Amino acid sequence: MSEKYTLRRATSADIPEIESIFNAARAFMASQNNPQWKDGYPYADVVKSAVEGGNFRVLEIGGKAAAVFSVFEGDEEYDDICGKWLTGKERRYIAAHTLAVSPDFRGMGLARAAVREAEREAKERGFISVRMDTHTKNAPMRSLLLSEGFTFCGNMTVPGRESFICFEKLV
Repeated sequence: MSEKYTLRRATSADIPEIESIFNAARAFMASQNNPQWKDGYPYADVVKSAVEGGNFRVLEIGGKAAAVFSVFEGDEEYDDICGKWLTGKERRYIAAHTLAVSPDFRGMGLARAAVREAEREAKERGFISVRMDTHTKNAPMRSLLLSEGFTFCGNMTVPGRESFICFEKLV
């Protein structure tokens, strides 16, 4: 990565920039034949709630949001997957979601940095693993997670959406 980023919690002032990053991510995924987020997810109310709940993180460069992701203490959608988590039914994990990089900063390794920041936060907070999922057609994210030492654990179908593949990494 050529420039150093600052990691911080998102604030309500970041919401327009976060939504802009997600709009660009949707367009990029569509150009890659990946239907993930095609329905407008993450929806404005999801973003607002996660920001207000302290769940969004921003990687900032030069005063601009360069990448965003969210972290949660567990995720009910992960309770029943078709497969098996490395840590079984254990609930002491960080679920990292909605990772996206601004097109102005693409190619700088910020998605990798965000994944590593989620791992660092999990470890610092005493969690035992990080769990993530992505659409089956999201080849860049699948490749990133495997290269970062995540293990494929199974599949899940989110009601009203398509199939996702699940990964976990012990921290």
